[in-house]
Amino acid sequence: MWIEGAADALGVKVCTLHKWRQRKAGPLAVRHAGRLMYAETDIVGYLQSLVDEAKSSAVVRNPRPDVRLSTAA
Repeated sequence: MWIEGAADALGVKVCTLHKWRQRKAGPLAVRHAGRLMYAETDIVGYLQSLVDEAKSSAVVRNPRPDVRLSTAA
């Protein structure tokens, strides 16, 4: 699927996917015909990895690496 469809599926903006790709985060993207594409299986796998990580860790994780978590209490 094209990047716009992947953004919709993940509930993020296209620019967020670009940021994740620059940071080597998020699902795998490939170039095809000059555009970014994502395999549905990679998107599902990425979401499942977030769920698995959340279940296996008591530490609060940031699913959005483009937004900092506040540590001030």
